[in-house]
Amino acid sequence: MSDLNVILRIDIIEAKNLAAKDRNGFSDPFVTINIGDSNYQTHVVNKNLNPKWDAIFDHKVDLTKPPDEIHLTCWDKDMFGKDYLGEIFISLNKLWESNGHISYDDELNLPQWYLLNTFRKNEDVSGQILVKVGLKDKDNKSLDAREWNSIWRKMNNLSINEVQSESTQSTSSASSTTSTVRHHARHTSLSNLSEIVGVIFLEIVCAVDLPAERNVTGLGFDMDPFVIVSFAKNTFRTKIINHNLNPEWNEKLHFPVKKQETNFQIKFSIYDWDKFSQNDHIASKLYDIKPLIDRGIDVMNKSQDYENMNEGLLEEVLPLEVHSKLANKVNSKLVIRNKFMPFDYLRRQFWYVLAKFYDSDGNHLLNYVELETMLQSLGSTLSQETIDSFFTRFGKEPKRHALKFDEVVSCLEQYLGDASFSHHSANPDGEEADNEHLIYLQNCPICNRPNLDQLSETNIITHVAMCASSDWGNIDKFVTGDFVTESQAQRKWVSKIITKVGFGGYKIGGNNANIIVQDRKSGQLVEEKMAAYVRLGIRLLYRGGLSKMDSASAKKLLESMSIKQGKKFNHPSSVADIKPFVKFHNLNLDEVADSLESFKNFNEFFYRKLKPDARPCDSPQDPNVIVSPADCRMMAFPTITNATELWIKGQNFSIARLIDDDLVAKEYEGGSLGIFRLAPQDYHRFHFPVEGELGPIKDISGAYFTVNPMAIRSPLDVYGENKRAVCYINSPQFGKVAYIAIGAMMVGSIVFTSKPNSYVRRTEEHGYFAFGGSTVIILFQKGKMIWDEDLLANSGTCLETLVRMGMHVGKALRY
Repeated sequence: MSDLNVILRIDIIEAKNLAAKDRNGFSDPFVTINIGDSNYQTHVVNKNLNPKWDAIFDHKVDLTKPPDEIHLTCWDKDMFGKDYLGEIFISLNKLWESNGHISYDDELNLPQWYLLNTFRKNEDVSGQILVKVGLKDKDNKSLDAREWNSIWRKMNNLSINEVQSESTQSTSSASSTTSTVRHHARHTSLSNLSEIVGVIFLEIVCAVDLPAERNVTGLGFDMDPFVIVSFAKNTFRTKIINHNLNPEWNEKLHFPVKKQETNFQIKFSIYDWDKFSQNDHIASKLYDIKPLIDRGIDVMNKSQDYENMNEGLLEEVLPLEVHSKLANKVNSKLVIRNKFMPFDYLRRQFWYVLAKFYDSDGNHLLNYVELETMLQSLGSTLSQETIDSFFTRFGKEPKRHALKFDEVVSCLEQYLGDASFSHHSANPDGEEADNEHLIYLQNCPICNRPNLDQLSETNIITHVAMCASSDWGNIDKFVTGDFVTESQAQRKWVSKIITKVGFGGYKIGGNNANIIVQDRKSGQLVEEKMAAYVRLGIRLLYRGGLSKMDSASAKKLLESMSIKQGKKFNHPSSVADIKPFVKFHNLNLDEVADSLESFKNFNEFFYRKLKPDARPCDSPQDPNVIVSPADCRMMAFPTITNATELWIKGQNFSIARLIDDDLVAKEYEGGSLGIFRLAPQDYHRFHFPVEGELGPIKDISGAYFTVNPMAIRSPLDVYGENKRAVCYINSPQFGKVAYIAIGAMMVGSIVFTSKPNSYVRRTEEHGYFAFGGSTVIILFQKGKMIWDEDLLANSGTCLETLVRMGMHVGKALRY
C-alpha cells in the first residue's frame, strides 16, 4: 500500500438539456468539482445547453483517508458572477459496490449520466452530466480489476480494523483515530453488531379521527397526513395520504436495538403535508419499547417454531396527543402492529429457512450431501470430520442418516458459540484463514454490503439474517429512511440525508453551527435550538478562521457583548424575555422551584433552582458511581489524548494551560476527561459528580468565546482562552479530581455557592452560570475510573449525549 501512487481521475465529458439562465435562451455552463478540501473547475462553454467539456482532473489519493464522495456543481457564467444550474453527489462506495469496476482503465468502467438536483428553493434545474471516474496508479499501469478491488477494500477497511482494535488497546495513533471517525458511519452497523440484542418489526397501519385542520388558504379544511417514526439514531417517514382524516398507510419497517437502547422510546409524529407552507405538527405519541422487548423474549422462550417466526405481529391502538385547537373535539388514535425478535432467534430462523431451501426432497430432513451443499453456499471450509460430528452427536451415521432441521440449527449455533473453537472468517486479503470457518462472504448477498469478511462469523450470520428478515413483500412498501432528526424529516426540502457538509450543514459531529445531540433518556436525535441571531453570529465569527477570532479586537468585542448582555438581563425590564424564552425552548416549568412571577429579572430565571425531586441521584447509596454535574451535552473520553484527537482541536490546548499549573498537570497524564456543555436552554446550576474534600477555587481570567462544537473543533483553544475557575476534590474513591467551570459567550459571571475546605457529596450544588452557554470539564487521574459504554460510543463518533444532572455517567475502576 505504501508503494502505491494512486490518483482519482474524474472526466467531465458533456451535459445535455441544461436550464437556460440568459435572456438569449442559453447558458454559459461550467462545472466545479469538490473532493474533500480540493476544488477543480472546467472551462466555460459559451451559449450552449448541451456543452461538451472533455475535461480530465487527477486528484491525489491519501491511502489512509480515501475519498468517499465527489460533489459536482454546474454553473452559468455571467459577466459579474454566476447562476446556479444544479449539483450532483457521487458516492464512490455506492458506485463501485454496484458495478465493481474501480480502475479508470477498466474497459467495463463506462461513463454514466447523472441527473442534476437541487436543495435550493425556487431554482430551475434540469439536465444531466456524463461523468467517468476511476482510480489509476501512475507508477504501475499493469494492475488488473481484481487487484484494484483489493486495493480499494484495504483502503476502506482501515476503519474496521481500528474499531476492532479499540476494545483491546487503550490508546491508538492520531492517524488511526482520525480514520476511524472518517469511516465510522459507513461501518457502524457492522462493527457494532455484537452490541445488538434484537430487532423490532413495526407496521404503521392507520390513524383514526384526525382533526380537520384549516388549509393554507384559510377557506376550507383538509388533511394530508404522514407519519414520522423516530428511534435512537433511526428516523423514518411514511408516504403522504391526501385528503383523509382516517388514513391507511400499511407500511412496514424494522430496526435493530442495542443493549443501551432497551429503555428508549419510539416517537410517532403525525404531520399534515402542505404544498405551500410549513408542514403542521398534528399529533404525537411516545411508546416505551421495554414491554415490547420483554414480550418478544417471553414468546420466543416458549416457542421453538422457527418456521412461523415472521407471524405474530401484535396490533396496538395508541391514543395520540393532539397538538391542535381541535384536540377536545377529536379522539385521535394511531394503529400499529409490532413485535420484537431477539437476534439469536433471528439467526436460528435464518438457519431454518436456509435448510428448507436445500431440502431437495421436502422431507424436512438434511442428508450429508444436502447439508454439505448448504454449507458450501456460505463459503464454509468445515472439515469432513466436523460435519460428521454433527451427525454422530445425535447417534446417526453421516452417510446413511439425515438430520432434522432443529438438529441442524442446534449444531450450527453451538459451533458459533463454542468457546473451544477459534472461529475466524477469511483474512483481509481474501485468502482462507488457517482455522476452519463456518462462513466466508465478502459481500452480503441481500443488501450488497461490502467487507463482511472482516467480521466474526457470528456477526456475519447475524447481519445476513437481519437482511433476510426484511423481505416482507414488495420493496416499495418499506418506509423511507435515512433522515437525521424528526425536525429535518418533516421539512419539505429534505428527501434524503444531506451528505454535503458546510457551515450550517447537518451532520453528526460535523463542524457546523447546527448542533445535533442524542437524548440519552429517550434515544431521540435532537437538533439543538438556538436563536437565529446566535446561529448567524457563530457563522460570521468563525468563518474567518483562527487569525480572525484570536485577534485582540475580536476578544474585546465578545467581552463587551457579554458584559452588555449581562447588564441587560439583570435589569428589571428583562422579565419580559422570560416567557418568550420558555416558549422558544419548550421548557418544563413543573420542575422549577419558584413561579415565573417571583423572578425580578431574566438572569434570576436563567440560573433558577429546581424542585428537590426534579433531579434525583442515580445509585444514591453508592459513592463509586459518578453522576453528571449538570444538565448538559456530554462528551466522555477514556484518555485526554482521545479527546484531543477526536474533539478538542485547539492548537495550543493542554491540561497545563487549561488549569494554569504545569506541575499539577503532570498528575493527570494518561487520565480521563469529561466535557459537560451547557446550552442556554439548560438548567444552569452545576453540582458535584463525586464526593470528597473540596479545595480552594482559583479564578483564571480569559476571553468569552462560544463553546459551540464548531469552536471547540476549530484551531482556536477555547478552553484555554476562556474565563474559568479551577478547584480540586480529594475523593476517597477517585483520588484528586479536577473540576473546571468555564464561561463562554454571553456568560458574564461564574458564581460559586459551595464552601471550600468542606466535605461535599454527589449532586450537592457547586455554583451557577449567568446567561449564555458554558461548560464544566472534569479530569480524573489515570486508572481511577471508567465512563459508561454508551457515552464512549457516542463520543467516539463525535456525537454529544444529552444527559441530566445526577444521571449515572461512570464508575470507579477497581483492581
